Amino acid sequence: MGSLFYKTGGKFNINKILKRMEKNCSKPASNSKALWKLRHATRIKSDNKRTEIMLEKSVAMLAKNEHMSDWFNQCPTASGIVCSNSDKKRSVDLVRWNVTDKSACLIELKCGSDNPCKAIKQILRYGAAYLYCRKHRDKLPVKDRPILDARQITLCVLAPAHFYGSDSKIEKCFKKAQEGLREFNAKPLIAGMSMSIKVLSFPESFSALLFANGAEVKESCNQVDPTDKGQQIRDAFNGLVTVCE
Repeated sequence: MGSLFYKTGGKFNINKILKRMEKNCSKPASNSKALWKLRHATRIKSDNKRTEIMLEKSVAMLAKNEHMSDWFNQCPTASGIVCSNSDKKRSVDLVRWNVTDKSACLIELKCGSDNPCKAIKQILRYGAAYLYCRKHRDKLPVKDRPILDARQITLCVLAPAHFYGSDSKIEKCFKKAQEGLREFNAKPLIAGMSMSIKVLSFPESFSALLFANGAEVKESCNQVDPTDKGQQIRDAFNGLVTVCE
């Protein structure tokens, strides 16, 4: 078993996911310095052509240069909890943190890979990991993590509009996830905090295929003054459209 996420796949009920995590690791501990740390992980290879990675890194670069100041990426959710090498790659793609309201959006970014229902299941698992770490924060190196003091957590799937298609399956999956969250919120595990879920899309006018490779991402976004493409990224993220809530 060497993972907090062992046997948590395929579930829409966050309570069941959390219970499985408790079974997977009843005595949490970690030496990770990155667990639930808000950060800007901007490194990307110049020849990287993966759309999701290029989008995520463009946001991180823009944020680091203060053009999207409340955005972060690659937030580790369970690093080292079960054992020293476990779950190092289990990270939330993007996080939007509102320090004034103490609210956070945890975002699973998708561009052509997997499917909407699988993406919902994935962000639910990260939401459960958040609850697990917050519940056990006195045993983990996360006491100074502001996101673990959030009053509102919104779990989000974000993709281009065409990713969801016209199939109503996404709505059925969303409702299953929402029902599980309502059950959780009816019996609060953590006083003063609520958790919800949303499905979001980019504006229809936005093309995620802005960059040919990682070199173009750096040229457009890792600048004091972003290029037109960098500005298109910022504007798209400021104009996200709700598909399900």
